[in-house]
Amino acid sequence: MSIAAPVTIPAATPNGYKDVGIAYILLIFLGVLGIHRFYIGTIGFGILYLLTGGLLGIGVLVDIFTLTTTVRKANAKIAAGI
Repeated sequence: MSIAAPVTIPAATPNGYKDVGIAYILLIFLGVLGIHRFYIGTIGFGILYLLTGGLLGIGVLVDIFTLTTTVRKANAKIAAGI
């Protein structure tokens, strides 16, 4: 009888970059709470989404189309050391 080691899912890639797939999963399931914004590092928008229900859902709809670009910008900041 062998015991399997627990599987852990990292919040980001090992080098600190954010993953677009994880961001979209967070957007789909927790978008109105702004959890995807906290994940990519835009804390101010995360708090705003949390307090307003994703800007009454309109912000979530916009994020569906702009999240990939937002994650790329966050990764560029990480790469630049900002």
